[in-house]
Amino acid sequence: MARVVEAPTRAGLRWRVWRGGRYQQERLLSALFLLPALLFLLVTSVYPLLYSLVLSFYTWNMSIPNSRPVFLGIGNYTGLVKNPQFLNSIQVTFLFVAVSICIEFVLGMALALLITSRLRLIGLLRTALLVPIMMTPVVAGVLWRSLFHSTYGVVNWAIGLVGLPPQEWLGSASQALGAVIAVEIWQQLPVVIFILAAGISALPVEIFDAARVDGATGWQAFRYVTLPLLKPVIVVALLLRVMDAFKIFDVIFTLTQGGPGGATEVLSMLIYKTGLKFFQIGQATAMSWVFLVFILVISLLFIRQLERQEER
Repeated sequence: MARVVEAPTRAGLRWRVWRGGRYQQERLLSALFLLPALLFLLVTSVYPLLYSLVLSFYTWNMSIPNSRPVFLGIGNYTGLVKNPQFLNSIQVTFLFVAVSICIEFVLGMALALLITSRLRLIGLLRTALLVPIMMTPVVAGVLWRSLFHSTYGVVNWAIGLVGLPPQEWLGSASQALGAVIAVEIWQQLPVVIFILAAGISALPVEIFDAARVDGATGWQAFRYVTLPLLKPVIVVALLLRVMDAFKIFDVIFTLTQGGPGGATEVLSMLIYKTGLKFFQIGQATAMSWVFLVFILVISLLFIRQLERQEER
């Protein structure tokens, strides 16, 4: 009887040992497959990021032949507080992001409700909304630079039909930022529309039927049913758009290059000019890290809000 009980125990022990060894081999094989990608990530992303952090504590003018980095400590960071260009770029960046995101959200919500309805020609509208997304930012910038031209631009021709005088648009310090915001809204609005439309389509129909039976109007159903249920989707859409709007560069570079007079000089444009035009690498990397902290803090706030919505 003892041998009958002992034989399965040994077999089970051998099975466990074999399975444990097989598991260790699979883990080792998985690590070997991931190693090239990990090394590539370290070389192309992690190392440049850490090296830029080190350079942010140095002053280095690369336009001088055979120049070397000189340690400056936190001088680059403290100097940003007194830099009028940096302070102006911060103001322009936040104004650009706030105005464009607010307008995109309001229009995006309205059009998302429209394209999820059963009206005619909705398919044609959905197809038309894909056109701005298919354009690269550089192509969109070149296109709208021609449309906003003060002499032969289509925009001035269109407003002339209603009796308005031609405007400078990109050549005016008071109108350039508004024109850039309009281009950003035109190209990125479909992204917000499709994200919100996907969230609206996924909402349960039974809740709206119950609200209609209880006598709720369309506005009441939207305010007390659609918006509360759509909050996680709204947070995701705003997070993606805010992060992308802070990093805008292509459109502004092709439209105004930050001008006129710094009216459209967002932080990414100032970093480019400081580092790759005037070769002040230390100042540019310090601005980049301040920029990174801005985006990180805002992203964490949105993610925290999303977690609270999931907990509720």
